[in-house]
Amino acid sequence: MINIKRKLIVIIALLFMVAVGAFFYKNTMNNRIPKSAKLVLLQQNKCSVIG
Repeated sequence: MINIKRKLIVIIALLFMVAVGAFFYKNTMNNRIPKSAKLVLLQQNKCSVIG
């Protein structure tokens, strides 16, 4: 019984850590290049290929 509770606590803690890590990763990757700059870069790449 104690072993099952311990495993459950470990699994919940690992899932929580993964969720927090994914949240911070998402925030840092989105803040490196603004979305508007990404769109401008994509449009420039398309125009240079066409022109």
